[in-house]
Amino acid sequence: MKTIKYLACFFLVVTGACISSCTKEDDYKEITKDGEIYYPGKADSVAANGGNSRIQLQIHLGNDPLVTKVKAFWNNHADSVVGNVVKTTGNDVVELLIDNLSQGTYSFDVYTYTSDNAKSIVKKATGMAYGDNYLKALTNRTIKAISYAQDGSKVFIDWNEAADGEKSIELKYTDEAGATQTMIVPVGTMKTEVTGYRSDTKLTYRSIYLPEPHAIDEFSIGYTEVALPLFERQLSKSKFSQYVLPTDARDAWGWLMSYLWNEDYGTPGFATTNGIPQWFTFDMGESVSISRFKTWQASDRIYRAESVKKFEIWGSNNPASDGSWTGWEKLVDCQSVKPSGLPLGETTAGDIDYAKAGEEFKFPAGTPKVRYIRIKVLETWGNGSFITMGELSFWTSDRITE
Repeated sequence: MKTIKYLACFFLVVTGACISSCTKEDDYKEITKDGEIYYPGKADSVAANGGNSRIQLQIHLGNDPLVTKVKAFWNNHADSVVGNVVKTTGNDVVELLIDNLSQGTYSFDVYTYTSDNAKSIVKKATGMAYGDNYLKALTNRTIKAISYAQDGSKVFIDWNEAADGEKSIELKYTDEAGATQTMIVPVGTMKTEVTGYRSDTKLTYRSIYLPEPHAIDEFSIGYTEVALPLFERQLSKSKFSQYVLPTDARDAWGWLMSYLWNEDYGTPGFATTNGIPQWFTFDMGESVSISRFKTWQASDRIYRAESVKKFEIWGSNNPASDGSWTGWEKLVDCQSVKPSGLPLGETTAGDIDYAKAGEEFKFPAGTPKVRYIRIKVLETWGNGSFITMGELSFWTSDRITE
């Protein structure tokens, strides 16, 4: 009895296995009735490189020789782009450029295909398209300071820190011939030198951004414009020397003309013999167009006695040896002021501070270049019969060309 039961069970198992086997075979035959299924080799890698309202897909293929095209889908497969594969001896790369994208993140499904449209399994990639919102967030790098080399041969631009994504700075300036020159300032640069520039012009610049390391487009906003500050250098007093002409006033009282440029703002200064008006001459050691001048009164007689009040500054490159005014040109008229306006003998602390800081006089634009200076004194603060001065300094916008 038990034997019959076991045989019956065995028969049922074998019968079921045969039925199942036949069903699978029938299914396989149905699936492969047009030939075996073939999946082409999928892409090895896909890079989605962002750009300005576009994305470039860089598709690196494997070594499947039957792949003839690639196709990328996005927007839930509602949009697609296709590219043909051109075979080479190496690993092939197909680049697909997708334009007219709104700013945002995009997901791509990439497939390879054979000539008979056999399709690979999917390779996914994600990329970002950039647009107006990204541009609105960009700013040009700011400048911390602009300065000059002492001889005026270079402009130094000190930059503030760069924002994330800045690749470079495009800097434009006007050269000495009047032509526009362009410099590319590398990323991370904190100080830039500009040579051969033209005075009284402007710098224009803009930051160039790369939103991601392999972005296909650079981004920038409008140029920032910065006026170059006026270049000035103080004339070296080490080159100054007395240049006595026959009609000039002479040193007196042990107060020598050389004390006018010794950088000692105390006493003694420079004093002359009697006689108003009077003049004296010195050599600056180089011919320049003077931009401004400062004078200091003798510290022991501020707004008093022989301190110079009203005077003229004349210049020459070839003064007449007889002491006449031949070859001289008046450069500027000067008159010292007392801030308080108080009468002779009365001063305020503000008056004293003003005088001790040095009184500045500007020269007109286009003042001719001169080497020799003649100061003609017309009046003193105390109507003295001779003059005293403490110190002199001169500046020029001329660059050193030697």
